[in-house]
Amino acid sequence: MTSEHDSPLFVGVDAGGTKTAAWVGDHETIDGLDIRAISEAIGGSANPRVVGFQPAADTIGEVIHQALNDVANDSEGTNQRLARICVAAAGAGRHEEQETLKGMLQKRFPNTRIRVVDDALPVLAAASESITGIALIAGTGSFAWGRNRHGESGRVGGWGPIIGDPGSGYAIALAGLDAVARAIDRRIPPTSMLDAFCHELNLSIPSQIIDRIYDPAMTRRDIAGLSKIVFRAAELGDSSATKILDHAVSELVVHVSSLANRLKLQRGSTLAMTGGILVHQRRLREQLLAALHLFDLKPVVVMNPVAGSLRLAARGSE
Repeated sequence: MTSEHDSPLFVGVDAGGTKTAAWVGDHETIDGLDIRAISEAIGGSANPRVVGFQPAADTIGEVIHQALNDVANDSEGTNQRLARICVAAAGAGRHEEQETLKGMLQKRFPNTRIRVVDDALPVLAAASESITGIALIAGTGSFAWGRNRHGESGRVGGWGPIIGDPGSGYAIALAGLDAVARAIDRRIPPTSMLDAFCHELNLSIPSQIIDRIYDPAMTRRDIAGLSKIVFRAAELGDSSATKILDHAVSELVVHVSSLANRLKLQRGSTLAMTGGILVHQRRLREQLLAALHLFDLKPVVVMNPVAGSLRLAARGSE
């Protein structure tokens, strides 16, 4: 039983392929771009395309309950109710997938309004109070999503590992492995990446790369993690690695520029960047921003996309 004097709570969730984060907040903790959590909780993977929809819903529900229990333990008797939940779910980019996950979560939280969105909208929401501009994500995969002041939106990339994901960690690692194969065949000059890959993969001879990379146990995420070898080699002046990263930057530039033109974004619009490549590889990020200077975008590195989910939960159906 609740009263009109109850203090409403909101929950934002970032459900990814590696971990699931939930933040609890109220109106006082969601002020402009200063988005803070009253409590938070972390769980395992909740990407429905990886673990299945019901296991994903179970993990999300458990993480939300954990975060809410922490609030209850710290509230000292205050009467607070859960008003809305917003879940950003990697692997649930289509409306049908979002409705499936929402239905499963609604059974756990029957008296709460629930919204399920893809994993791009919260990135922009974390960086832009008006939720306009472009969200650029480059981690294992890559894509960009944007929205203009008229509410028109668009998406570029995110076609998956077979078709592309250009500029992603996976694409960069594959390009590095391809360069190594070409160097072994003497189709291009030697590259320092050969010894680096062999060391990283604990191989005694280069030909063992085939067995390791094509091993069914080697996941897409595992391969994407090898992109660090390309970045290290480029820092040491390896020409093949430098060309690979130059190409990755050019692909990400196209992601952003095509969306900016299509949506007719105003100068000074937000460019929200997240994902391991953009967050942790400063030189690549700076190279990208230099190439985009004509668009006069306002860059923001988003460390916690879950903050955007919390903003969306507080705003309801916007």
